[in-house]
Amino acid sequence: MFPLLETLVAVYEVGQFTLAADELKVSQSTVSSRIAQLEQMVGAPLFVRNAKSDVTPTQAGRMLYQTAIGIDGLWRDTREQIAVSFSHTTAAILLPKALPVMARDMDGFDFAVHVMNSDAILEQASMKAVQLGVVEKPIVNDSVDRVPLCEDRLVLAGEPDGVWMVREHGSGVRYYTDLYFKTAQVVPARTMEVSSNAAIVAALSAGFGQSLISEAAVPAGVPELGDEFVRRFYALVPRSGLTHDQRELAETIIAALRG
Repeated sequence: MFPLLETLVAVYEVGQFTLAADELKVSQSTVSSRIAQLEQMVGAPLFVRNAKSDVTPTQAGRMLYQTAIGIDGLWRDTREQIAVSFSHTTAAILLPKALPVMARDMDGFDFAVHVMNSDAILEQASMKAVQLGVVEKPIVNDSVDRVPLCEDRLVLAGEPDGVWMVREHGSGVRYYTDLYFKTAQVVPARTMEVSSNAAIVAALSAGFGQSLISEAAVPAGVPELGDEFVRRFYALVPRSGLTHDQRELAETIIAALRG
């Protein structure tokens, strides 16, 4: 029903089927079909077709327009906001699994998807600025629940004597890189801080440097240097401040990511 009313409002306000189609990003035939469906439901014409493709609303059209904008306003007021934040690595690996789940609920929510490092996500989740965070670092905060999702294998990849490319502090990969340096007693001669996994992957693809990255992100043809270990991805959910529907959707996304 909402697409029909949305189409009525667009035609009424722009005065042409063609311009309404452009505004709604649908074909003109779709606009014509929707208005015809509404006219059949109402039992009266809603617009008078004039020369040069202009249309004029009938009395029935004006009355239905007033009703439509009232319903549309109420409907939009009832839509809930939900912000989901992914760390750089989880955005590349897990976001594709989450998107179909989110798409099924697009009529009920206005979605925002952000990509930032793990510490920034924890800060946002603890302040309830995001309703779900997906991170690659075992961080803890009393204001959020941390839910294990799945395992990921980190590998050392690139040129054996290349410059070490490391993520910025606060990143999950940086946490594990520093842990690797400590446990393997590695003291890199040259390091370069790069605040983007995609940029590191591109550099490795071009034959530059070495880095500890997710095995799933190693570019084709780039050698793995043997060192590896397993880490977990986690979901962060605020312990309070979520509506029933927001929490239910967060749990649905978590279930999909765990699967």
